Amino acid sequence: MAYHPDRNPNDALAAAVFTDVAEAYKILSDEEARKQYNNERYLTADQEYRRPAETIETLIQRMTRINKQVKNADPFRLNKDALLYSVKQLFPDDIELLLQTNETLLRQFLEMICNAAEHLSSHQTNQLIALLQPLYNKHAWLQQRLTGSLLQQRKEERWQKNKIVLAVALAIILCVIIFFAASA
Repeated sequence: MAYHPDRNPNDALAAAVFTDVAEAYKILSDEEARKQYNNERYLTADQEYRRPAETIETLIQRMTRINKQVKNADPFRLNKDALLYSVKQLFPDDIELLLQTNETLLRQFLEMICNAAEHLSSHQTNQLIALLQPLYNKHAWLQQRLTGSLLQQRKEERWQKNKIVLAVALAIILCVIIFFAASA
C-alpha cells in the first residue's frame, strides 16, 4: 500500500514498484502460475544470469568511476559493503580469464582494485584477497600490496578499538596526579 498510485500521485517510481509488487503477488498467490514462472526461470536462468564477458578496457572504465566515487565520498559515510560488492561485480566468473588480457592494462586494473581496497575493512580485504588468489602466481606484487593494506587496516582497527581505553587511562592518571599535587 505504501507504493499505491492513490497514495503517491505523479510518482512514476512508486507506480512502477506497485506494478511489480502486484504482478509478483498475482504469480505467488496462484500455485499453477508460480510453477510456470519457476519453470520458465529455471530453463532460461543460465542465459539470463550469466555475465557477459567484458574487455579489460571496460573494466578499467568502470573501476575508474568507482574510484572517483570513493574519492569524492565522505570517508565516514562511505558504504564499504557497497564498495566491495561493486568491485566483486567487475570480475568474471572465471577470474583466470583476466590472465589472457593485455598485461599492462591488467596491471592498471589491479592497481585500481588495490586503491579501492585501501578503503575497505580488514574483513572485506580478506574477501578480496580470496577472490584474487588465482592471480597471485603471475602477479606477486598484488599479494604484497593487498597484504600491506590488510596489515594497515588491522592496525587502524586496533587503534580505533583501543583509543577509548587509552584516553580513559590517561584521564585517570591525570586525575591522580592532580589529586596528589593539590594535597601536597
